[in-house]
Amino acid sequence: MAFFELIPEDRLAPEAKEYMEIAKRRARSDRIAHTYYVLAKNPRLVKAWVQAVQELIPIPNRFGAAQGVAGMLIAHAKGCRTCFDASRQALSRLGFDNGTLENMCQVPAALPLPERDRRFVEFTLRVARDPQGLKPEDFREMEDAGFSKDEILEMIGVAAYWNLATTLAMAVDAGLSEG
Repeated sequence: MAFFELIPEDRLAPEAKEYMEIAKRRARSDRIAHTYYVLAKNPRLVKAWVQAVQELIPIPNRFGAAQGVAGMLIAHAKGCRTCFDASRQALSRLGFDNGTLENMCQVPAALPLPERDRRFVEFTLRVARDPQGLKPEDFREMEDAGFSKDEILEMIGVAAYWNLATTLAMAVDAGLSEG
């Protein structure tokens, strides 16, 4: 028996329902990740997750599709199937075909993106995977490549969001598994 339960729509607390509706509008879908339905047991967590995505992954954003590619690669690197599938679905709606997306996961260094976007994705992925390994010269290199300090901080925010999302989703998925 699973440790967590998916809260049915008719048992959602009003605050959880309100924020889940925001998530659905943002996703342009009537469906959202099952993680929300587990977190709905504690509406404060749903609210926090929705507010995090709104603030750290704004629509529109200055980095465009590169932000989605970074999310997909972070989810892939962390092994989060829920986040990976959601980000791939969003990128598919932007016109990326499955072959291109699969190749990005297999060979991230060969991203078929403009140089600035590729640097954004690589740096954001590095921040998500190894923040303690960053050195002052890494930031200067990004600044020399034309990124402002504000943009670099935004990249850190994108990495932080995807670390939050993958942790939430993978832990909830573990609690939903039958064991």
